[in-house]
Amino acid sequence: MHDIEKEKRLKSIEEALTNYGGKLEIDPFVLKYLSLDELDSILIGLLKRQESIIQNNHDWLQQFKKDL
Repeated sequence: MHDIEKEKRLKSIEEALTNYGGKLEIDPFVLKYLSLDELDSILIGLLKRQESIIQNNHDWLQQFKKDL
């Protein structure tokens, strides 16, 4: 069960890294060395970074919005 959870986290990390195109496969061998907490931390960091990028892009695009 523990390994299944780790595999799920690894897939989520791969998806977060490839949200904007491309393909990435992380070697499942890393599962032996990373805990669930470490995988969760990596995933949370990636999601926070994506959120920041999305917000920055939104803010940048707003400068081109015409006042109606």
